Amino acid sequence: MKQNNILYSNEYNNINFECPLSEYPFPQFKRESYFSLNGKWKYKITKDINDLCNINDDILVPYPIESQLSLVNKSLNNGEYIIYKKHFTLPNGFIKKNTFINFIGVDQSFTLIINNHKFNEIISLNLPSKIDISNYIKENNEIIIIVKDNLDSTIPTGKQSKNPKGIFYTPFSGIYFPVYIESVDDNYINDIIITTTIDTLLLDIDSNSNSFKITIKDKEDIIFNDVITEKHFSYKFNNPINWDTDNPHLYDLIIETDSDKISSYFGLREFKIINDKFYLNNKEIFLNGVLSQGYYPEGIVTPPTYNLIDYDVKTMKELGFNTLREHIKVEIPYFYYLCDKYGMIVLQDFVNNGKYNFFFLTALPTIGIQKINDKLLNTNKKQRNNFIECGERLIKYLNNHPCVIGYTIFNEGWGQFDSDKVYEYFKNKYPNLIFDATSGWFTRNKSDVISKHWYFNNLKKIKTVKRPIFLSEFGALCHKVKGNNYCDEKVFGYTYFDQIKELEKAYLDLFENKIIPYKDNLNGCIYTQLSDIEEEDNGILTY
Repeated sequence: MKQNNILYSNEYNNINFECPLSEYPFPQFKRESYFSLNGKWKYKITKDINDLCNINDDILVPYPIESQLSLVNKSLNNGEYIIYKKHFTLPNGFIKKNTFINFIGVDQSFTLIINNHKFNEIISLNLPSKIDISNYIKENNEIIIIVKDNLDSTIPTGKQSKNPKGIFYTPFSGIYFPVYIESVDDNYINDIIITTTIDTLLLDIDSNSNSFKITIKDKEDIIFNDVITEKHFSYKFNNPINWDTDNPHLYDLIIETDSDKISSYFGLREFKIINDKFYLNNKEIFLNGVLSQGYYPEGIVTPPTYNLIDYDVKTMKELGFNTLREHIKVEIPYFYYLCDKYGMIVLQDFVNNGKYNFFFLTALPTIGIQKINDKLLNTNKKQRNNFIECGERLIKYLNNHPCVIGYTIFNEGWGQFDSDKVYEYFKNKYPNLIFDATSGWFTRNKSDVISKHWYFNNLKKIKTVKRPIFLSEFGALCHKVKGNNYCDEKVFGYTYFDQIKELEKAYLDLFENKIIPYKDNLNGCIYTQLSDIEEEDNGILTY
């Protein structure tokens, strides 16, 4: 494949190469103690995990090694390790009694060595990892990170492929999201869990402290400001302003102990299914969305700057969409913050594992063979356990965001197993969330929605059932914009148009004649997709 080897985004000139993505990574859990480790590291690729000498080449963290922005742009072969190394000096007075290093994204597993102390290997499962380094941190430090990524199919991998083409993309290995250090005294706040209704905040605090000062603000107006002595707190608003897609109202939340302070926010909202319809704050809502996959030409899954995510979310809102289906990839925390800020609903996919079989998972369902007993599929115990653990950690990771209303568990059969049982497991634990158990096909008996993918079919065939009918993928109209494409030689899409006018006509026909007439039978639709990605030229935006 002839890839256009250029940097496309105007944001390239705004990258801080000394410390890219330097903003505090978690806007919803922000403290002053923060030291970013983003920037230039040394690295080497080796097949010897113990070969820690001569680590001399430059790599830019937090961009994956296969990306242009990493300054490396190399693929990792089976049996190879990436070894990262960095020396850093912490500011005077930074180190307190408890120090943690945070990795938001490392693929697939890694071992940390700090000042010659080696920690056990961690399989990150595409989610943040927090390691206590209190006993080993000093003012001047050496850190080594050894990463293994063989695209083990028992670990959630999403659309990564050693042979990227069509709907499968370039792998991302190593550190791909920010790395940072925090240091706090005892009685620090480890975590918070936010739950809301349309008029009440419920707050659970994970901390060794038994006393907390809680401040709730609406812009500059202080609504609540008092000390509590319980780790479970609730507050009912007299005149609540709800978070919704037209008015994404956010309240500021500050939590303090005698040694720690966290700045956060929340939105008052409820998302429910009532009489087989979606309701946001007791008002019926149609989820008019696009498929979002979060890939970038320069950084693969890592944006050059947060401005590019801001542009994507704002543009989709301006075009009239109110929902993003985040597809088989866990996003950087800033993405969910911006969806909270702009009032963009997010339906988040679990990240699939298991091997892909085109004939079984795509060809047969496309011609109508969509019934299957999945109890005996994907029986590998490690694969199943990793999938469940990843789902648990994903829900915890996104719990506090008002934008996130639910999850897709299995997509088009990839890695699917015993979906009724998996649905029951998550629904019993998280009854306030919406779960699409089987998006596309291989539907069993239990799910909150009937979820269909219709690229070649007629909506007349959809039967009314006692569940919301959700068109979770459709469209994928395709047109290659020369000079703004990833690959000159290949194109992928379900319906291709040579001329932009033909594409515009087909897009209008799709909505006006194939979607809107059946809107009363539908509760939401997700157009494929937000932007072109590598060979795929079916985006609303070019790549």
